[in-house]
Amino acid sequence: MPDLKLIKNPGYVYDLIFLFYYKYNVDQFPELFEANEEDMKYFSEKFKLFEPISDDLYIFFRAAADKHCFFTLNYFHNCAKAFTTEYDLAFLQKQINDYDLFVKNVIEYYFEDLDESEINECIGSKKHLFEIIKKSDYDDKLKAKLYEFFMDPEYYIRVLQYELMAKDVQLSSYYERNYAKILDAYNELNYELLEERFSFLEYPKIDKAAGNPIYLSFCLLNKNLLQFRCASQVLYLIGIEYLSSLERLKKKHIDLIPEQFGAALSDVNRVKMLEIILQKTECTCKDLEVMLGLPPSTAYHHVSTLEKCGVVKKRIIKKSILYSINRKYFATIIEYFKKFSETTPKQ
Repeated sequence: MPDLKLIKNPGYVYDLIFLFYYKYNVDQFPELFEANEEDMKYFSEKFKLFEPISDDLYIFFRAAADKHCFFTLNYFHNCAKAFTTEYDLAFLQKQINDYDLFVKNVIEYYFEDLDESEINECIGSKKHLFEIIKKSDYDDKLKAKLYEFFMDPEYYIRVLQYELMAKDVQLSSYYERNYAKILDAYNELNYELLEERFSFLEYPKIDKAAGNPIYLSFCLLNKNLLQFRCASQVLYLIGIEYLSSLERLKKKHIDLIPEQFGAALSDVNRVKMLEIILQKTECTCKDLEVMLGLPPSTAYHHVSTLEKCGVVKKRIIKKSILYSINRKYFATIIEYFKKFSETTPKQ
């Protein structure tokens, strides 16, 4: 049976990043941090312990439609191969210290349609880059922040590095005072219990015969986090109150929720989206937007509703979110409604 191995990182670094992510997104996207009043109060109180945070890091941590931001994508998710070995703040700072690559990453992130030659032209010519920013569909605030960054990128990167170090000092102290909560959550688990709790999620099967350890890394601040990674190593990245998140997910994906099913199909655009997703097997929100002639915000609202109700599922490839039919959900719904077609209802 696989052993469960507790590691401090990447959970600790994710909490460090979370401080900045919360700072720049809570007012505009409170749903990213759970919409209930209790959670919002919790995050607000915790965030106050780490104030102030610089206002100069907006473009690094602003959430996109897929809920990711530039920094989490490039300096967290893209570093997954190092999670169980060398990933820590020193590793992170070393990556950031390549200023030229950092600037290139920002250009690629915000202007993903550019090819390599166009990216190089942007790097060599601020005039060309500013023209691209001007013609983009981004709002005025983001355009202004992009102009500011590219006028003096080294300044903003240094601010980022300083802020990470400053918050690391505070977060390290917080972890020392509260690490017992992580130990309690870890000691309560064994492989059988872990497998049982996560069995309803469509995670890849773990090869128990291989004898490889399963890594667990907990977040103290981002208490509801649920992430799973399975490549060369199996890693569960979870918040200390992950059980509440599991219950919410179970209600969405497993329990019979005919009222949500009705809500999902109550709009003709969402029905059309399901037909398109079924036909294409997988598609992006942009695909749905174009094929249905919807504004971006409307298309995102509808496909998000479908995902929240459980009728579609998503997977992320780089910056793209691909939606597909959640066949397991429909199989459950069909089983639920079958009783209404029976001549003699089962007791």
